Amino acid sequence: MTTCEVFGWENGSAGGYYRVQLPMRSLAGLGHAVAGGTALPVDWLRDHPDMIVVGQRVLEPRASRLWQEMAAAGRRLIFEIDDDLWNVDRSSPFFHGLMQREDVRENLRRNIEVAHAVTVTTEPLADRVRTINPRVHVIPNAVPDWLLDHRPARRTDGIITVGWGGDGTHAMDWEDHAEPIRGFFSRHPHTEMHCMGADYDLGLTPEGRTRFTPWIQGVEPYLRAVDYHIGIAPLRKHVFNHSKSALRTLEYAALGIPVVASAVGPYARHVREEVTGYLVRRPHEWDGFLNVLANDADLRDRMGAAAREHASAHASSRVAPLWEKAVFG
Repeated sequence: MTTCEVFGWENGSAGGYYRVQLPMRSLAGLGHAVAGGTALPVDWLRDHPDMIVVGQRVLEPRASRLWQEMAAAGRRLIFEIDDDLWNVDRSSPFFHGLMQREDVRENLRRNIEVAHAVTVTTEPLADRVRTINPRVHVIPNAVPDWLLDHRPARRTDGIITVGWGGDGTHAMDWEDHAEPIRGFFSRHPHTEMHCMGADYDLGLTPEGRTRFTPWIQGVEPYLRAVDYHIGIAPLRKHVFNHSKSALRTLEYAALGIPVVASAVGPYARHVREEVTGYLVRRPHEWDGFLNVLANDADLRDRMGAAAREHASAHASSRVAPLWEKAVFG
């Protein structure tokens, strides 16, 4: 395949690392010339008429005008979208409000429509996007290869750290599951909760046994700071979540962390029950599964090792050919 030039445009406010930066690195590893950034260098692109643009969540007015102009000029455009933006829940007020605007929804539709191809994370999301553009490539999220060899720095003083990391768009997920998780902590004094990114303490632990780490600038520093013995992944049964990827459980798995996750959508598809973690179908199971893992270090080690092996199939180097096919095929 001839070496090509590609610009990865991180226009969206979320997912830029996994859906633009890491794919661009992967393409560079295959010998392609790549560049990228949060701003589109219009003047520079005029001097590179054959450069392909991978654009993430292009939907704002100015960005959409640029996208449509490039499409009219015949430039090869790849539209990247990793969430069902048509079904954002009210519990994420900013994005819900943004996606209720008719002009934004129309921009999204038109920009997907004129793209040479669209990349998405999951088959349910692909089904949604194919109603606008049939040229859809499902490329699962991947983790950086180095993460599979990284060993989290966990506590060794007998306190078991149960952890979660994410942004402020998960209120509905915690609303559904906080109470049974709170029950586990109340009955297990040798445990603590570590929230990273957004603080969903919600009184989960008595006596202040919750640590909070504010959002760390950059995904890789965040991943290096994860120190959980057990990861949790609550998720509500909701149309928006049905199209999400299993990225949270994938990060845990790559770090060798067993997980207790809601048996919903992406997690039900990714977690191997009783091998890499447990899937919760009834509220009381949060307590039961967390209790088993918190009191059995050997089981945590075995599940963590199996999870890391499972995650190795989702290393960025393994997924790189899918990006190459979508961008240049």
